[in-house]
Amino acid sequence: MGGEVIQERKESTYRKADLSLAEVVDSLPALVWSALPDGRVRFLNRRWREFVGLPVNEPVSSEWQPSIHPDDLSEWLSHWRSMATSDKPWEMEHRLRSADGEYRWFLCRASPITDAIGKVVRWDGIDTEINDLHRVEDDLRVVKTNFSGWVDSFPGLMVTMTMTGQVELFTRDVLEYFGKTPEELRSW
Repeated sequence: MGGEVIQERKESTYRKADLSLAEVVDSLPALVWSALPDGRVRFLNRRWREFVGLPVNEPVSSEWQPSIHPDDLSEWLSHWRSMATSDKPWEMEHRLRSADGEYRWFLCRASPITDAIGKVVRWDGIDTEINDLHRVEDDLRVVKTNFSGWVDSFPGLMVTMTMTGQVELFTRDVLEYFGKTPEELRSW
């Protein structure tokens, strides 16, 4: 009888520790998940579920694929298959559909959890929203394209360089003057 009581106390202690850890993971300002090597989901934290509009108190479904943007899904699956056979941490960017139907960019990072002989038994990951970063990068591309058009229309020799001295933008007149292709000029 004494052994049973001790075992029950241990199990109760473990359950309390698991609940405490779940509370911590649910409070993190990121989308946290855990999956088996075959891709079946083990755990999604509260923020992950709320973001994609899944019920918070229902068992985890392994149907996470509809949350990934259709244009990103094949790359995501290919990446998953290649890393599932690896034991190295990995990362990739992808878009997730929010509960309101809008897709937002996330940086997904995952680390393997291995057993005593080094076999991967699960992957734990965190998705951090980087949508604003993508928006800024898109805006910078537009500005650079507009600036490139302005530079190209400049009547004369004009070259812009990076801080390290690499040729970045130039007018057509520069190409003609030096008799170089754009690739030759950039590596000159």
